[in-house]
Amino acid sequence: MNTKINFTYKDVPYTLEYNRDVIKTLEQAGFVASEFMKSPMTNLDLAFKGAFIKNHRKTSEKLIEEIYGAMKDKEKLVNTLITMIGECYNTLFDDEGNEGNIEWDTVGLK
Repeated sequence: MNTKINFTYKDVPYTLEYNRDVIKTLEQAGFVASEFMKSPMTNLDLAFKGAFIKNHRKTSEKLIEEIYGAMKDKEKLVNTLITMIGECYNTLFDDEGNEGNIEWDTVGLK
């Protein structure tokens, strides 16, 4: 999870990013990454608003919508959001750098 979106709007700096807790919140709200393009209006709305949760949780929906309306190059923005979400999902199986990971073995599985 390295990709972030940084910008300033009305002299306020913002950093948009996701973590596992944010993705869980999005999923509970109905977000399904694999179906992003089946319902792009709903999913884009959830993805953009969700990107504020980690660092700017108290930002109002009205302000988030205003910011989205003012953003340039929305196609690149959407692709970046999708990339960021994908990076977060990829961490589900990432155990690098976790010293003391538990070694385990399968018994009796055919």
